[in-house]
Amino acid sequence: MQRKVKAIFFDIGGTLRVTHPEEGRDMSKIQALMSLIGEKSDPLDFVARVHKGEKAYRRWCKPNYIELSEAELWTRFLLPEYPAPFIRENAITINQFWRESKPKYVLPDMVETMRELSKRGYRLGLISNTTSSVEGYQLLEETGLTRLFSSVILSAEFGRRKPHPSLFIEAARRAGVRADECAYVGDRPSRDLIGARQSAYAEVVIINSAGYSPDEYDPDDYDPEKDTHLTLRPDHWIKRLSELLEIYKPIKTAAQENPQKESEYKLFDVALSTMWHVGQAASFNETFELVRTIGISRFEFNHQVTPQLLATFDCNRNYISTVHDPCPAPRDLRALKNDDILISSLNEARRGQAVDLVKRTLDLAVSLGSRSMVLHTGSLQCDRARDRRLRQMYEEGQRGSEEFCQLREEMIAHRAQYAPAHLDAVKRSIAEIITFAKGSGVNIGVENRYRYYDLPLPSEMQEILDLCHESWFGFQLDTGHAHALETLGLCEKGVWLQRFHNRIIGVHLHDVAGITDHQVPGRGDVDFTAVGRFIPPNCQRSLEISASATVQEISACLEYLEKCSCITSF
Repeated sequence: MQRKVKAIFFDIGGTLRVTHPEEGRDMSKIQALMSLIGEKSDPLDFVARVHKGEKAYRRWCKPNYIELSEAELWTRFLLPEYPAPFIRENAITINQFWRESKPKYVLPDMVETMRELSKRGYRLGLISNTTSSVEGYQLLEETGLTRLFSSVILSAEFGRRKPHPSLFIEAARRAGVRADECAYVGDRPSRDLIGARQSAYAEVVIINSAGYSPDEYDPDDYDPEKDTHLTLRPDHWIKRLSELLEIYKPIKTAAQENPQKESEYKLFDVALSTMWHVGQAASFNETFELVRTIGISRFEFNHQVTPQLLATFDCNRNYISTVHDPCPAPRDLRALKNDDILISSLNEARRGQAVDLVKRTLDLAVSLGSRSMVLHTGSLQCDRARDRRLRQMYEEGQRGSEEFCQLREEMIAHRAQYAPAHLDAVKRSIAEIITFAKGSGVNIGVENRYRYYDLPLPSEMQEILDLCHESWFGFQLDTGHAHALETLGLCEKGVWLQRFHNRIIGVHLHDVAGITDHQVPGRGDVDFTAVGRFIPPNCQRSLEISASATVQEISACLEYLEKCSCITSF
């Protein structure tokens, strides 16, 4: 059940303060900056040079949601040609001159609105992406609001950028409330709406005040009123801060008597696949409410999500971080079950159909504001009886026998006959998908598979990854699939992590008992401590476990995975 809002957090730029588009830079500030560092060039040329550095910095920090301090920003990106010790020592002043060269104005109703919200019993705070570690504090001091704000989270000080959930969770902690007792007010859905949803905030408000500068928006941001194909929506859409007073009525101050009473709130940096939903609650929303109590606030849509189930999903209450191809499920589920719809198909019509399903999945990911998509590359059209027999022999305890080893060698030789043609089909398909996905803002991860006749094996994965070296295209590690093939002796132990750890953009976390996958982590044979040493901190993590797992087992495995450094908590 959704809790009542007790705290309201605000973005700064575009929310509390704006830049008017008709005003250029204050060149007196630029000249003061240049004088400080001894720069003798034309001021306009200098501004252009710093702008170029800013663009390079945005490209660098965006994939990992990292924010550098003023010292690191100016020495590494904006003024790298100057002596680093001097720039480091004067970085805050330099940054101040640069920021102040672009005049900014507090919204006319900002101060009174903040005072009234505080009077009504709400705790107030700032959560903002800013290259300044002092900007938020200066704003509050200049407006006389310092004592009203219980927490200030600035990315330059915190080290992370929105929409990373750690900023939102830390703000709630400092305010002494749970995340689901918080509201967030911002102007950029790509940062503010998605970040608050990932953090299980109770409500999100998007403001679009008059006089915004075009510079305030990223090219990949969207306007919820104009981009109607997007399903992710804020709870409220306002044009003036004072409209918040119509939304947030006075609350009882008694609710704040024991601020630490319910502040112990742990949120894990992992999604839960809707694979677990099967056989659980009647609707997705019920499922999501159930697991939110144990610290999961985002989810992965898998290929079992039908259009009917999708219709029951409330995207404004829950966040889908990852979508698994094909989603929603095609109408002809038999074709999917029989592997008739594959991007590896040698039948051009079926291959084209499979590519269209991938594009549809990507469109869904974009519409939900999802960060990533998992891609299956298909399988070989060949005799699979040997694979079934090998697995049966393993279950019968015959692993290592002469017959087992001989059958395995036959499988390897048989697969090698069919693989090249299908791999060529996969590469043609992925080339189309890459072209379609470029600029979507969605990461695509190619997954390693469970069956030996599935694509790709490690050598094939390398050829696929070589098709695109952009940061948004990479490897989706499936821990269970990797371990099962290693157990059968069909893959070298640890090969997936050792060869492709630098291309991992997503991880499916599940355990394997023998060769039975999708078990709760910690209940099988996968070495998750070894996994945790390899996976990068910025990749998308999803629990992909069977419906038989209980909520208690999931809760225990979250603590286990955190100890193994596979996931983190906020």
